[in-house]
Amino acid sequence: MIEFTLTRTSTAPIETAFDAMTDHRAIADHTRLLRRSTLDREGTPAPNGVGAIRRLVAIGPPFVEEIIEYERPTRYAYKMLSGAPTRDHIGTVELRETDTGTEISWHLRSTLKIPGIDRLMLPVFKKVIDELLKGGIAAAERRS
Repeated sequence: MIEFTLTRTSTAPIETAFDAMTDHRAIADHTRLLRRSTLDREGTPAPNGVGAIRRLVAIGPPFVEEIIEYERPTRYAYKMLSGAPTRDHIGTVELRETDTGTEISWHLRSTLKIPGIDRLMLPVFKKVIDELLKGGIAAAERRS
């Protein structure tokens, strides 16, 4: 199993940071990792809340994820439905207001379907999550 947490800070207010991080249709606009991001199904509250299905296209099959928690402005979580050789893949993003903006922590827990490649995949997962986190923060700071 792969499990880690990455934490970064933003100068954006917590509501702005949360809205940028959960703008599923715009994820590809603020990272070079993705070619396209779409929303296959809106969630509750619309459009980005619980039950939303987002499709992230990089190289190869798209990553399809479902939002399983949405507590604006402090927390959301998603699970991977398809697109990667994982099972029980859950990402949880928590936001905390600070004196200078927002602290954002992204926790990932994933079990790979191919035994023995955890050590190879850990740096890949960390790089991807870090890029998504930095992109979300940059988008939030442009909005504020």
